[in-house]
Amino acid sequence: MYNEFNLCISDFSHDVSSEDYWYDCGILEATELLNKFDENDWEVLIEQLKHKSILWQKRLVECLGDLHSSYELKVILELINTEDKDILVTCYLLLVTCYLLLVTCIDSLRCLNLSKLNQDTKKQLLINASLLIEKSTPPVKKVLEEFIKKNLVSGN
Repeated sequence: MYNEFNLCISDFSHDVSSEDYWYDCGILEATELLNKFDENDWEVLIEQLKHKSILWQKRLVECLGDLHSSYELKVILELINTEDKDILVTCYLLLVTCYLLLVTCIDSLRCLNLSKLNQDTKKQLLINASLLIEKSTPPVKKVLEEFIKKNLVSGN
């Protein structure tokens, strides 16, 4: 199932010109495939994340948040805690795309139950969300502040 998902999402990960079709149809097809994942598919996906483009990762995260799978959180946390800082220096467009990926991750996290996260993970999410707030527009800033208040500071 992973290979089928990878082919589906890869079709929409080369450039942003296919965004309309992605949001109209592609995201639904990709989400259906994720719903069919077994444990092995999720493990392969997580292992392959580091080899995927930022746009591929963003498309993946856009499918998450409503699958009711414990792997959703693992995927999002893996992406948020990326060590590949060279991408940020390479090009302004990638910087903007990375920012959008992180915002999309936080937005998807709003739909998940985070009460069972350990304190170290919550701390890392707090740091990442706080960094995003510094450079965000007022609407995004409000969403991030509410996320922090609801999920990370209130002791949930």
